[in-house]
Amino acid sequence: MKILVLSDSHCFNENLKRIITKYKNQIDIFIHCGDSSLPIHDPLLTSFNIVVKGNHDIDNFPHYIKYHNICITHGHLYNVYAGYNELIQLCKKLDCHICFHGHTHVPTYQIHHNIHFINPGSIMMNRGTYGYGTYAIITLTNHHLSVKFYNSENDNLCNQNILEEGLELLEEFKKYV
Repeated sequence: MKILVLSDSHCFNENLKRIITKYKNQIDIFIHCGDSSLPIHDPLLTSFNIVVKGNHDIDNFPHYIKYHNICITHGHLYNVYAGYNELIQLCKKLDCHICFHGHTHVPTYQIHHNIHFINPGSIMMNRGTYGYGTYAIITLTNHHLSVKFYNSENDNLCNQNILEEGLELLEEFKKYV
């Protein structure tokens, strides 16, 4: 199964539309982890199988959704800038082994307490020195998980350095929350 996960598009609709169009026949499930800043019935969101509410969304999207063993949320209600403790508790409560979230505008893939946490970053722009947004494509096959991050402007595969920089940024954020 191929899953496209993106977040924090914040009405950056040209990239959103282009990404949807590019992958519409290649992806099994489209997931938006919140902060689309679009109304719930916007035509751009109808391509998504799952959309959750971010802190900049006005409409009544759900705060989290459980899909099989995957928890999908934005992250703002679970204090993700301080770490994953609150999301770990939610995932354990829901019996989820994978969690997709956004909010930080930092693409990351981390494992804590045997739970895979994947933040696709923001398709608008991420925090970091590289100056572009990202999204993720996750491939699940026979209990194997593969995660790849892509530049949201040109769909090029991202360099591992941006993920390492992201982890450093998140450690810095923890000092201020």
